Amino acid sequence: MHTQSVTLEYLPQYKAYGISDEKINVFEKQNIIPLISLAPQDIEQLADASKDNKPTVAFLLGRDENYYTIDYNYARAILQSGVNIRFLTYSACTEQMNGIHGLILPGGRFPSPEQFYCDAAPNASTKYEPRAAAYLNCIAEALKEHLPMLGICAGAQMIGGVLGMKMYRNTKQYTNTDIEHKTKILDAHKVLIKNPSPLHDILQTEEIETNSRHTESMLPYASDSKLTIYARTEDNIPESWGNAEKNIMCIQWHPEDFAANGDISMQRIYNWLAQKALNYKIKLSKIS
Repeated sequence: MHTQSVTLEYLPQYKAYGISDEKINVFEKQNIIPLISLAPQDIEQLADASKDNKPTVAFLLGRDENYYTIDYNYARAILQSGVNIRFLTYSACTEQMNGIHGLILPGGRFPSPEQFYCDAAPNASTKYEPRAAAYLNCIAEALKEHLPMLGICAGAQMIGGVLGMKMYRNTKQYTNTDIEHKTKILDAHKVLIKNPSPLHDILQTEEIETNSRHTESMLPYASDSKLTIYARTEDNIPESWGNAEKNIMCIQWHPEDFAANGDISMQRIYNWLAQKALNYKIKLSKIS
């Protein structure tokens, strides 16, 4: 299959950059893999574009009606970390990951695989809707290529599920917690960070206030998985988990909402991936 470069356009109605299904369908009908990026003028508006030797990180696009999209805050926070972004669609995501140095899996509203839930039936279906299937394919490709990964909200949950953690379908129903885990306010609840942990190394604190926009959540233990829990809320719901050896970091909240508005501490989460991606790029150059 051939490839063709294409850029996203700004969509003010969504406060996001995006590309229409109509355009993507044209590429698919012609057996062309779209290599999707931001336009140079948009990059200049979002962050300092002068840095050389940038690694390239892939971002699996979200959905707004008939568009693949990335929210403005995500784009700004990621570019501020000093990387190039390659955007992934669902049907061509693994091909689009060729040559990248890191992966970001964002949040979003879509059904998680049934077998990830703690109350899943033994014969749970392994048929997935296209967006969930794309997450699984991206994770599999990243693990195969040993790519550093950053998962946010639903992206964090998908990585957790693939690597052995289990999920609650509804946090309030299963835990009877008084803490509100799905709200639009920025300072929704406290997060208590394990010290020592890779997340503590990044944020350099044991307690922060975060936003919270999830109904589902991970169970408060990861002993049967390949991951370690790095942070929890006061009601013991995991807020961060990962694998230091594999350069995997999962964050349940949305740090981009803070980072895009100048929060240096939250920006360090995206900077972490940028540094790991740069290390990966340097390692590849030495091998070749």
